[in-house]
Amino acid sequence: MIESRKNYRDSRVEFERHLNLLGELMEQGRISIAEGLRNSVDGITKVRYSPNKRIDLNTVNEMARNMAMMAANQTDFEENEE
Repeated sequence: MIESRKNYRDSRVEFERHLNLLGELMEQGRISIAEGLRNSVDGITKVRYSPNKRIDLNTVNEMARNMAMMAANQTDFEENEE
């Protein structure tokens, strides 16, 4: 699992961590999207990587950004409960 770096909250590295964590949680089935909301979150599937294997920030829309923050907060909350 991707390691949390709370002291880098506003950095590009942390933002990429959030997006990668979102993808990981969706693959694991821990986050699912209701059928009625699929059209509003199609931005998640449009996120692309640049040639240097980093996330191309120009392809990330606001809904994908919000979902990534939610996934990171959920994971951080679960880790703090343990």
